[in-house]
This record gives sequence, structure tokens and C-alpha cells, in this order.
Amino acid sequence: MKKLAIAVTGALALGGIGAAVSSAVNPDITMSASISPTKHGTKKKPNKTKLVVTLTTTPVAGETPFAASRTVVHLPKELVFNGKAFKSCSKQQAFDDASKCPAKSRVGSGSAVGTSRALGVTENLSVKAFNGPGGNKLELLLQSAAGSPVDIHAVLEGLLQSDSAAAGYGKKLIVDIPQDLQTPAPNTYATLEYFKTTINAVTGAHKKPYVGIASCKTKSMKFGVDYTYQPDGTTKSTTTTAKCT
Repeated sequence: MKKLAIAVTGALALGGIGAAVSSAVNPDITMSASISPTKHGTKKKPNKTKLVVTLTTTPVAGETPFAASRTVVHLPKELVFNGKAFKSCSKQQAFDDASKCPAKSRVGSGSAVGTSRALGVTENLSVKAFNGPGGNKLELLLQSAAGSPVDIHAVLEGLLQSDSAAAGYGKKLIVDIPQDLQTPAPNTYATLEYFKTTINAVTGAHKKPYVGIASCKTKSMKFGVDYTYQPDGTTKSTTTTAKCT
């Protein structure tokens, strides 16, 4: 049961639970994004901003049960990220005792809702975001609320890499979901139907922002998300935009 609970938290691993059958995976997915403040700076001196990204998925009635094996969040080229200017906290430390992570390694927070429709269980989860080692990782600590059906405590790690500028992106956050989180038991899959992360408008060493706006030529920034699903390897994507000034 505990293993199943952890699987429900497969952050950004949006899926269903039940016996696998052979038909295409095609859930309804949405993405929204915003920044605040919206005013841009320059490449040398980007303005710090708060970034909010929300992902949802809705399994279609009668659909094949599924889980995401990989989630890739595409971030606009107008934004810059300065993780190296901040203290960091490792995935293991965040899991063992997040209170011992350096105070300035905490860069955001959020919330999530995981469900097991087969078991009739809904879990409300809190999210704490930490700057990971090397300045190119984001550690997401998930914890179930007091009084929840099961105790969920897990950390998911996102890797920040360069993305396609031609497509309008600057960086992408890649989250690979371990197999035991995708399938907590034979022929079963986990679901996370809502995941919202807020990265705060914070400043690190040399007054560098964790997230900054360097430019805004079109008054709009493009975001995207790609999912790869199990059991059949289906992929699905969507995009959204956020205003900048």
C-alpha cells in the first residue's frame, strides 16, 4: 500500500490505475503559465520574476490505464535561470530532512492532487521546491496532508537543459519517472491529475535572480509540455503562453 502511495506522487507522471489493455493512451491535458512581474530587463541584467506553471490531466472514461514515463516542460527563451547563484540541496537531503537544506536553496512551493480511482483514494499533496546541486536541477519534495488515507513522502528531480530556440524555448525541465513509481504493482499505473509549482521571485549571489526575464520582443512567451506514456509509448503535448512587457 505504501509503495502504491508513493507511486501516486510520481510528480508530473500523469496517468491512470488498473490493468493494462491494448488501446491508445489519450487523456485530456492542459497547461497554464504566468510570470509576475511581467516587465523584462536585459541579458546582462534580467528582472527577477515569479513563475507559476500548472499541469492537469483528465483520464477519459473507459480509457487504457497509463502513467507517464517522462515529462518535459519547455520554458521560454525570454527567461534565464541562475541556479548556480543559489545554495543547493541534494535530492537525498530533501528526502531525509528538508529542514536541514540551506535556507536560500528553497526556491518555491506548490500543490498537487493524486488519485487512485480504482481504490477510491484522493491525496492532497504539498510541494516544496529546492535548487539542486550544480545549478541545473530542481528537487521537488512532495508530502501528503495530515489525515490523508496514506502517508506520501517523495522527492522527484528535474534536470534543466538547453532547448530549441527555433521553437521559442530556452530551457527544458526533464523529469524521468522511475519504473517502480509508474507501476507500483503488476499491471497497475498511478495518477497525478493536478500539479502546480510556483518558483518565487528570489535573488541569489551577485543579485542574480533564480528566474529572470531578459527580453520580451513579442509581448508573449511560449511554454510547452511533452508526455511519454506507458504502457504503449504514446506521446502527447500541449502549449500555452504568458504575457511579458
